[in-house]
Amino acid sequence: MAAGGERPRVDVGVVTWNTRDLTVTALRKLLDSEQGCDVRLLVRDNGSTDGTVEALRRHVPEAQLYADDRNLGFAGGMNLLLEQRKAPWFFALNSDAWPEPGCLAALVRVAEQHPDAALVAPRLERPDGRLEHSTYPSPSLGVAAFTAVAGWRWLGARRARNLLLEGFWLHDEPRDVEWAVGAAWLLRASALDDVGLLEEKFFMYAEDVEWCWRARRRGWRIRFEPQPIVRHVGNASGEQGYGSTRTAAYLRNTYRFYRDTHGAVSYGAYRTLNAIGCLRLYALARLQSRPDRARIWADHLAVHLRPLPRTPGEHPLG
Repeated sequence: MAAGGERPRVDVGVVTWNTRDLTVTALRKLLDSEQGCDVRLLVRDNGSTDGTVEALRRHVPEAQLYADDRNLGFAGGMNLLLEQRKAPWFFALNSDAWPEPGCLAALVRVAEQHPDAALVAPRLERPDGRLEHSTYPSPSLGVAAFTAVAGWRWLGARRARNLLLEGFWLHDEPRDVEWAVGAAWLLRASALDDVGLLEEKFFMYAEDVEWCWRARRRGWRIRFEPQPIVRHVGNASGEQGYGSTRTAAYLRNTYRFYRDTHGAVSYGAYRTLNAIGCLRLYALARLQSRPDRARIWADHLAVHLRPLPRTPGEHPLG
């Protein structure tokens, strides 16, 4: 319960693009579960051509639907919804994700206990219960150098866990993090007023990294809580838009973010360290006779070495 015994009010924002059946299923799971709060559902459809809008009108009539033929990207679509917010809390949710019962109220309780937290991120799990690694350190030369030389071999697993590295940090305790994947964020309205909206030059990918970086620079914390769980299928719209180039799009946008926020010299060193780390993993895969893994790291290495395109964002529709 919120202060005074009232149920918390939460606006839930979802951006959709060509994931009709999955989106309908996910939104019904949200609305048909007891979340312990009053939910107002806002949905932006980014010009879907698979019948998503019609299906939402038929099967999710509770949603306030904003739809036209423009693809604004994830950041642009979510910003449209953020501008419609009225509640003290806004839950930004991917169209292929749904919270477990009670998740939203649990996140609100954590946020109330941490008034300087701009957002609280839940534990993300695949529908079959597998953990999705969803919290990370901000891109930095230190982290790039640590991973490039497999620093856990020299400084230990504890250091890798503190750095939130995959395989070491298991998302099993509450803690502050530097950024969280934007698939499920409980955002504080006052933090949004202070920090601002998502950066729309990132059509899709890296807008979550950038917003968390901006929030932390303004003195807000990013909080992770493992008990509330959101089920996340993962990459539904991204796979539709990017296919096999999704990882490259993510890496390029991350590099744009780093260049814009850290300057040219640090950016060059950062890319070099990432290329060294990728080359190490490629060589290891070759030594282990794992050609599939070697091809993956070879593709990544090409992205690390290739100059950034001049376009400011990544648009799957060209």
